[in-house]
Amino acid sequence: MRYLTKSRFKLGLECPNKLFYTKKDDYANQKNNNPFLEALASGGFQVEELARMHYPGGYLVDDDNSPHYDYEQKVTETNDQLQKENVVIYEAAFKYNNLFIRVDILEKKGNHINLIEVKAKSFKEGDKKKDVKYNADWNLYLFDVAFQKYVIEKAHPQFNVKPYLMLADQNKTASIDGLNQMFRIKKNSNSRTGIEKKADQLAQLNLPEDSVLSLKDVSEMITKIETGEHRILEDYQFEDAIEVLSKTYQDDRYFSYPLNFGKCKHCEFKTDAASKDKKSGFKDCFQKQLNWKEVDFRAPNAFEISKLHHTKLKEFNELKALKLEDINDEQFQPKSESKQVLNGWSLYERQILQKQKALDPDNFTFETLDQELKSEMASWIPPYNFIDFEASTVALPFYKGQHPYEKVVFQFSHHIYHEDGRIEHATEFINVNPGEFPNFEFVRALKAALEQNNGSVFQFSPYENSTLNQVKRQLEASTEPDKESLINFIKTLTTPPKDKDYKGELWQPERGMIDLCEVIKAYYYNPHTKGSNSIKAILPAIFKTSEFIKEKYSQPIADINMTSENFPSNHQWLRLKDGEIEDPYKSLDKPFKEWDTDFERKSDIDEINNGGAALTAYGLTQYTDMSDLERGTLRKALLKYCELDTLAMVMVFEHLKELIE
Repeated sequence: MRYLTKSRFKLGLECPNKLFYTKKDDYANQKNNNPFLEALASGGFQVEELARMHYPGGYLVDDDNSPHYDYEQKVTETNDQLQKENVVIYEAAFKYNNLFIRVDILEKKGNHINLIEVKAKSFKEGDKKKDVKYNADWNLYLFDVAFQKYVIEKAHPQFNVKPYLMLADQNKTASIDGLNQMFRIKKNSNSRTGIEKKADQLAQLNLPEDSVLSLKDVSEMITKIETGEHRILEDYQFEDAIEVLSKTYQDDRYFSYPLNFGKCKHCEFKTDAASKDKKSGFKDCFQKQLNWKEVDFRAPNAFEISKLHHTKLKEFNELKALKLEDINDEQFQPKSESKQVLNGWSLYERQILQKQKALDPDNFTFETLDQELKSEMASWIPPYNFIDFEASTVALPFYKGQHPYEKVVFQFSHHIYHEDGRIEHATEFINVNPGEFPNFEFVRALKAALEQNNGSVFQFSPYENSTLNQVKRQLEASTEPDKESLINFIKTLTTPPKDKDYKGELWQPERGMIDLCEVIKAYYYNPHTKGSNSIKAILPAIFKTSEFIKEKYSQPIADINMTSENFPSNHQWLRLKDGEIEDPYKSLDKPFKEWDTDFERKSDIDEINNGGAALTAYGLTQYTDMSDLERGTLRKALLKYCELDTLAMVMVFEHLKELIE
């Protein structure tokens, strides 16, 4: 039997058509092997283990490692436990027809059941933005709980079920150091993720007082789902939605649910370079419903347009028009123009430029507002400083006094571009020593680095600004002897939060960081980016269009008037692979590639070439029983990755400089 589990039910709510493609090896799935999603999943396993400690002595209906999952055996095991008057069960299993669920924590008292769904997501009681309520941020979680309640009540109508979410509570702080490291992420021989609990350290906890988790009663919202007041699939009442999705999955049938361009844009069942040999569920849908041919998929479409508001996609959906050739320029016109940091192209003008370039492949060249760009760059003060941060945000904090998902800023890299063209990897900072809160030391090191000159400071995205503002708040609550000096330094670089609900201090930075991403959006457009403004998209596009950058960075470091802290003098940043320039991030060495396979590592990470991997690596370095050799190897890999991040900004800057000169 094909069982509709709670994860498949949620998938069907996102789009019923996805049920036909899920768990089929011949179809691509972009959510597989995604470092950011893997990091989030790891946090979820940790939170679940801590949540169980709120209900000690429970019975675990464990998973086995056999290739054939025994649904009936799990249900029988659960039913045996439910014979007890009072019992706590972890991963309790319930089945009704072809519906199957596992409950994270189930507490039975007589005929009353507390259904507790554990999530690593955070909430803040009383905060209108961060509290649990029925909206796009929470609706799938709430429907998940409603589905579990439905299956339990159908399988056991004698029980009265009360639903809860257990979440990371941002009103709480960790009362001890090292909470995160008490729950170690482990993978077994079948690559299944599990948790190793450090029993000796867990004895320090006085639960629930020391926990950062809290229960949230969601009964009222679940009732509104059950009555149909809240819906995701608008055409179906709650029970009807369950029945139609379960029948669809049972029959392994394509649902043919009407396309929703807003959701299609983010469909995971697409192919890319890594999955080109697999089938595309995304293509399959468009072929079935719009009769698209291969030529239609090659045509430029509105999904590629940068920052396209979801209301526009809804309008295009109603017109069944997605290809740019079928959409008039006027249809992109917004009701009101969005605010912009720099006076370059408006978002609408940039979108129309992108459309024109996409529809004119014979004129596939980048565009710039030369005079405006030149004027902007003339305001920059040499020498030019480029900085990039790496920070960790986790549900279970590393340090005492931290809230869930409060940033730990453990690394920066700093490049200087001098007036004579010399490029210096001037400074870097990293602290991966277990148990050492790095944030204040980080700011001291950054202050020492940037006070060496008065030149302009660059970031790429607002990330560095928001990160420093958070550290500012941490300093304000601290007893650091130099906190006023550090706070004043931060205020020279950052702008206050732009959140309309922000009611804190306002200030004007003397040396406000310049966001290179905003410069790109205002004055430069390269068709090779397909509308993306990520530096991971901008950089390869520049490699395709700038002979200067290609020629310069194909040479060894020693020959291009550059210094590096982490790469040898004969290192070449750009290399050819199969006639194409290889992405320098993908050519970063795998840290453990030359290690003896018999060496017992505490970490199972293979490479650090993206932000998700860097976040994971930091968490691993906090294991107090990790060898200095292994921690040092991860440290070196993190330094290389972060150095490349700031060098990428230098390359973007040099390309812009090339254009105006």
